[in-house]
Amino acid sequence: MADAHTLNPDPPGKFSFRQMLPTLIYDVAMPIIAFNLLTKYGVSTLLALVAGGIFPAANNIITFVKSRRLEPLGIIVMIFLAVGSAASLISGSVFFALIKESFLTATFGLICLFSLFAERPLMFYIVRQFVAGDDPMRLEWWNGLWQFDSFRRSQRVATTVWGVAYIIEALLRVAFALVMSPAQVVAISPVMAFGVMILLIMWTRRYLTAMRDRRIREMQLSAAG
Repeated sequence: MADAHTLNPDPPGKFSFRQMLPTLIYDVAMPIIAFNLLTKYGVSTLLALVAGGIFPAANNIITFVKSRRLEPLGIIVMIFLAVGSAASLISGSVFFALIKESFLTATFGLICLFSLFAERPLMFYIVRQFVAGDDPMRLEWWNGLWQFDSFRRSQRVATTVWGVAYIIEALLRVAFALVMSPAQVVAISPVMAFGVMILLIMWTRRYLTAMRDRRIREMQLSAAG
């Protein structure tokens, strides 16, 4: 079955800094600013670390208010932030407060890898949300691509890369917490998280576009032959 026209539509849209600006502000800049301001005025390191988690949570709430729709990933983030903050306060451990986001990233990475054994890997659904949204026709088109071997392979490769990348990020967070001061970890961790996310998004789009273009070239060569 010919699939040149089927695979021709673009994968996820082009990277937009404007779209990522709320994440940069709430998930990266504000936790760093809050930690430094609070500790400067005498708030304990533990409470300052917990307070920094308010801003990523606020970002998810704002997203929900605007879209009127609960995103599964947003719910997971909120749950882990709440549980991690509560556990940090109960245990009184600064180290635990520093690595609480590692549980989220490691869990997401493991979910990606375990989803490889499911009927369809996790990135198939995540990319579909960016590509098709709630448009019934584009959802039907995206779901129909699963019949092609090259498409299935590309989704599994992308899912593997995301899973491994997030597990490595989680391990790096723990390593930073072991060898660096809390202020250094607070400054580095959100920047690293944002950087990893941007790199993965850009790589995924380039990879899926390259796979699509290669498939089209193969079909053109086959037709010419």
